[in-house]
Amino acid sequence: MFVIRRIHDDILPVNRKALAQVRLILMQQFPDLRSIDMDKIPEMLTNPLKHRFRAILYVAEDAKGEVKGLALLSHDPELKFCFLDYISTIMRLEGRGIGGVLYEWIRAEARTLKVIGMFYECLPDEQQLCRDKALLRQNRRRLKFYERYGVRPIINTLYETPLKPDEDCPPYLMFDDLDMGTRIHLKDAHRIVRAILERKYGDRCPQGYIDRVVKSFRDNPVRLREPRYGKPKDDRLVLKKSRSNRIALVVNDRHNIHHVRERGYVESPVRINAIIKEITGTDLFTELGPKRFSQNTITSVHEKMYVNYFKNMSLSLEKGLSVYPYVF
Repeated sequence: MFVIRRIHDDILPVNRKALAQVRLILMQQFPDLRSIDMDKIPEMLTNPLKHRFRAILYVAEDAKGEVKGLALLSHDPELKFCFLDYISTIMRLEGRGIGGVLYEWIRAEARTLKVIGMFYECLPDEQQLCRDKALLRQNRRRLKFYERYGVRPIINTLYETPLKPDEDCPPYLMFDDLDMGTRIHLKDAHRIVRAILERKYGDRCPQGYIDRVVKSFRDNPVRLREPRYGKPKDDRLVLKKSRSNRIALVVNDRHNIHHVRERGYVESPVRINAIIKEITGTDLFTELGPKRFSQNTITSVHEKMYVNYFKNMSLSLEKGLSVYPYVF
């Protein structure tokens, strides 16, 4: 059992603990990843202007708060695209479904951002590009997984050109249209690929290399490789609750009595209706009716003196007047 939550910064101790575990997972799963790249993740979350991306980090945690998986997404609101930096689970939990849930989660997040799609890198599944047979098998399993979602490498470009002639396993550039049927126009491809290479690898990639890779994108629209591992989207994981596992939704039909119309009161329960309108169409909730409880139940949650204060104050007020907190 695990929950997925977003980490916005490293201010809270619980977030610092999670970020330390994220770093450990990345070290184990990506041994070639530079320490400097892992160290800058907290700053990526808090300083989007410096990194020219808005970083979005989700972690999958168990009941003890131990991180079992992570997904780090970079969002460019100007060019309207996302780049998936990392998605990974701890080694002993590979194949348990956590990675699939995280991928679905991050795709759903990307869709809400109104982007043309999500890009990321994936190591090659072709023998001439990857000499390590064990790694090649792993790469093929990973590409087969992504192909279930219709995600395939972009072809007819020099993106998978190694920086040095003797380097092995240069990555493909993958594109996920997030089930929107989006096609990448050449002008957008040039700007997006340049943004990825300059912002993610500017300290390693010479400008001449970046220019050459960008110019190698010539198809309009950009082409994806033909499916290689079977019919797309045939057995992908879908985040849909069964009827027995839906979230209970209880809305008190008398919540409008809390709509204080006196001048100066800033809260309004009208937002409840707006929230209900959006979530009831998701098929994730089961609506249940409200129940009445005794005051003993109320005082088991709230301080008894606090409850008595409102009760006694309300009884002492003249008809038509009310008491309410002005500052929350």
